[in-house]
Amino acid sequence: MYTFTSIAALCALVENAYKAGSGAPGRAYGVERLKTRYEFSDRAAQLYAATVLAENAATSARAVQTNAERLLGTWRATGSSSLADVGYGGNALSTRVEEWTFNDDLTYTYSLERMTSLVGPYGSLARPSSTSERGIWAPPDRDSVELEILLLKDGWSDRTIRVDWMGSSDDRPTVCRIDFGQFQRC
Repeated sequence: MYTFTSIAALCALVENAYKAGSGAPGRAYGVERLKTRYEFSDRAAQLYAATVLAENAATSARAVQTNAERLLGTWRATGSSSLADVGYGGNALSTRVEEWTFNDDLTYTYSLERMTSLVGPYGSLARPSSTSERGIWAPPDRDSVELEILLLKDGWSDRTIRVDWMGSSDDRPTVCRIDFGQFQRC
């Protein structure tokens, strides 16, 4: 599976799909183009087209571009919490760094790093863990302060994330919620 070279390339596909026909005919054109030009599987093409061509209206390309450009970049959330007194005079602390990066070629990376530390009179212990994924993403063709972004992990397995601009209408917001966690633009 290939990725788009830029948001403009995706917008061109969206515009051509609308020219092929609003609604279902344009989505069918989009699915076929994703399969032949970008080598999407049938299922991935159907999901991707259902997101970027959900409305398949005259304003769809503009909405896709606006939604994509607002999300571009790296978003980070950090936090820590005390795990309270664990007995024997020791304490534990848990920290996390969660990061999303959305690229112009419509690829994404996600990482979550956690560290649990225990300090006691008999020594200390640190337990790191990390999770990461990468794939391609699809911005919807709807104007809204709450969006559902399609993620195709490794180009195959799908899931959606909810992005909430928290009432902001800025072209380049600095804060958002991704799946209910608050993130800052880096």
